[in-house]
Parts: sequence; C-alpha cells; structure tokens
Amino acid sequence: MRYKNINTGAIIDSPSKIIGAAWELVDEVQKAPNKEPDPVEEEYVEEEVNLEEMTNKELEAFAKEHGVELKTEDKKNKDTRIAAIAKAFE
Repeated sequence: MRYKNINTGAIIDSPSKIIGAAWELVDEVQKAPNKEPDPVEEEYVEEEVNLEEMTNKELEAFAKEHGVELKTEDKKNKDTRIAAIAKAFE
C-alpha cells in the first residue's frame, strides 16, 4: 500500500497499514503517474426534433447546421424539404 504524508508530501510503500493523522492512503491513479488516464467516454444524447413544426427557413437552417445539402428539387415545398432531411439521417 502506498501512503502520503500530508505535512511533508513524502510518499512511502508499506506492506502494513499505517495509522496516523498525517498519513493518507494514496489511490491507484496517483500510484501510477506514468499510466495514461482512461479515455473519457462521450455520452450520446439523441434529440427528438419535430420537422413538421418548423418553417421552411427553419428547415433550411436545420439542414445546413447538420451538414445536409438541400438540392433545388428538395426545396420545392415543405414536404420535400422534410423528406430530404429525414433521408439524410437514415
């Protein structure tokens, strides 16, 4: 077990438990400073979007924001915009 003296910062390894107000057990992360930290997992959050409630301008902005290229035929009306955006996310 590895202990650190909170007054001096000294770190020692001991097979026995050390008892004393000045000593604290060093956790495993501090025990191996050369070890690379575990990669942080990003949490994927799915957002529900109602395209039907958006205006044509909002649909075009949403498509642009999410990297969906709307062609001329996709811009005929609201339904074609929604279909093109939905298809891009399949």
